Amino acid sequence: MNWMKATLRCAALAVALTGAIAPLAKAQDTYPSRPIKLLVGFAAGGATDTTFRKLGELASKQLGQPIVVENRPGAGATLAPSTMAKTEAPDGYTISAATAGLLRYPYMQKVDWDPIKDFTWIAGLGGYTFVLAVNSDSPLKTTADFVDYAKKNPDGLTVATAGAGTTMHLLAEALAGMAGVSITHVGYKGSSEAVTAVLGGHTMATVDAIGTILPYVQSGKMRVLLSFDPQPVASLPGVPTAKSLGYDLVYPAPYGLVGPKGMPPAVVDRLYQAFKAAADSDEYKKLLGTLGQTEWQKPPGEYAKWAAEFYLSERSLVERAKLLRQP
Repeated sequence: MNWMKATLRCAALAVALTGAIAPLAKAQDTYPSRPIKLLVGFAAGGATDTTFRKLGELASKQLGQPIVVENRPGAGATLAPSTMAKTEAPDGYTISAATAGLLRYPYMQKVDWDPIKDFTWIAGLGGYTFVLAVNSDSPLKTTADFVDYAKKNPDGLTVATAGAGTTMHLLAEALAGMAGVSITHVGYKGSSEAVTAVLGGHTMATVDAIGTILPYVQSGKMRVLLSFDPQPVASLPGVPTAKSLGYDLVYPAPYGLVGPKGMPPAVVDRLYQAFKAAADSDEYKKLLGTLGQTEWQKPPGEYAKWAAEFYLSERSLVERAKLLRQP
């Protein structure tokens, strides 16, 4: 009799578990069944916004649901992903762009999130080329002019970027530190505002992604002094790299897609496959060429491994920029 009762209890438990698991499995099988929200930590109009809008547009065709981009700049481009990590369910309906700042900001400011443990790393999707640029009318013709002016005018050299704590800000400060000079950083809400400030003569220089700067270079409105790539940039003939000028500052900055921690593997794979197809498309590769960005792809496991390693290495850049937070 006891064995019969035990058998019945096990059967009842199995039915209950099946009933609990079935809706979850069904939800994953039918994902996505509604629009997906994609958060971007930069203002509209810049290279990052343009990139992720195109990726979202192309990936939505694979997923059969719209991907709606929301811009949430702030906190060194970490406001969007960190808010998502703390407030959104790990169901794949809210995801975020991830840039290098996500793996750097905790060294600069005390945060209530972990850059590795609090995220699901979905896909590595591409990389930036960053440059130092000035107005074409600027008397600063070379990086040597830039450094010389800063030496003669302590804190008088203003450099605009897309915001405090961004990669652009860190590179500007690190370059100044290596050159033994000081600059005055002016942070804006986005790249378009920073470029406008330089074009209007409100600031003297900017560090930004080449995609933001290139149209103004081509129209004769801006001049690039150097790039932070390991090799000269094909689209900028004659422009030296920081390393070739004696500054040990090579900075490729990959970007990708993250979600809240604990996302179901099936949902992660669905998103990865959709965004990989988007990144592999001729339309997206054409945009990469227009923006001067590089191809760089990582599946979930490799992307998570890269993030953990990159997080450790980012401390050195923050230290060189003299922005390491005090305990």
